[in-house]
Amino acid sequence: MLKTKNLLAAAIIGLCLIEANTAFGRDVSVGLLKVQDLSQAVGSENKNAIANFEQGINLYKQGDLKGAEAAFRKAIELEPNFSEAYTALGNTVDDQGKPQEAIAHYKKAISLNPKAPGAYFNLGLTLARLNQLEPAIAAYKKSLSLDPKYAKAHYNLGNALYEQGKLTEAIAAYTEVLRLEPNYAPTYTRLGNALYAQGKLAEAIAQYKKSISLDPKYANAHYNLGNALYAQGKQTEAIAEYTEAIRLEPKNPIGYNALGNAFYAQGKLEEAIAQYQKAISFDANYVDARYNLASVFYAQGKLTETVAEYTEVIRLQPKYAEAYTGLGNAIDDQGKPQEAIAHYKKAISLAPDFALAYYNLGITLGREQQVEEAIVNLKKARQLFQAQGNKEMVKQVDELFPKINNQTN
Repeated sequence: MLKTKNLLAAAIIGLCLIEANTAFGRDVSVGLLKVQDLSQAVGSENKNAIANFEQGINLYKQGDLKGAEAAFRKAIELEPNFSEAYTALGNTVDDQGKPQEAIAHYKKAISLNPKAPGAYFNLGLTLARLNQLEPAIAAYKKSLSLDPKYAKAHYNLGNALYEQGKLTEAIAAYTEVLRLEPNYAPTYTRLGNALYAQGKLAEAIAQYKKSISLDPKYANAHYNLGNALYAQGKQTEAIAEYTEAIRLEPKNPIGYNALGNAFYAQGKLEEAIAQYQKAISFDANYVDARYNLASVFYAQGKLTETVAEYTEVIRLQPKYAEAYTGLGNAIDDQGKPQEAIAHYKKAISLAPDFALAYYNLGITLGREQQVEEAIVNLKKARQLFQAQGNKEMVKQVDELFPKINNQTN
């Protein structure tokens, strides 16, 4: 009785090769008005406050966060009601890893000027990074109520909605960005991701290609185009896109992992191994690459290497149910069925709806003459496969029942 093979950790559509380019990021010039306008905002007697604020903006752009922070604090000291300085200070401390302090500064800016869209926008960015998506969305929407043409707010609203799985709303937000900023390549990629998630691969591909036409060096678009082509079974074309993404971002491990998956799909196991190992060389803690490497080793029958990689995956991510199942398969093949059974049960405890774990557990229990428990687990596997619409696996389970029952006769 054959166990199910391990499934590769798929190329992840939402992950980006160039994280900095996937969002309209911080609005570093928020509140940076012409000097005469600022004078009207805070009073002509506060020219020193304005000067410190301008200095802070320049230092922020140069990457001198400590210097910028000091300048913004000085501006606030000179003019305590300087709302723009609070927003800029929030950006600066957030970039130094102090999100809660940043949130307090944004809220202070809002209290001083409730009609400033930039403060709401940057508050939304920080909340989104803390995975507080609902309040982030509320902040973006408030920003847009004050400035409906604020493309950055539409874009990041789309990102937050996408993270919530609200794909139709995310698509609407990205579409509005494109109306306002039709030449911003990352928006087409983000729109492509949302369409991909809806299963609209051809439409997603069109968006990725549009993104690339605007910015041929945008590695993220090449990577996600590769994912869509991979999903269509066009491995050769996917490999070309992953290769281009790697050329543009040669130290990013995600591209190598995806390229390894494409080679695996072509049956080129050695090439796949080389790519997974390359990914791991750039990020030793890259769990999916290690999991995929273990899966290929298992396909080659290299059980010692398989066990080592799955063990490392579990060390890095102890709740990775698929890794326990893969480890169980390899250990069972090494002639250690009781250890394998323990690993399958661990997988099930982590993922109670993991059909493959029940299936492999049932097979191993049946072989160990634990027939009643084997049948219970196979019935559970069949139920889950049927719910998934996996007719092939339902058929395989049905074929196993008489074989296991015959063992008792």
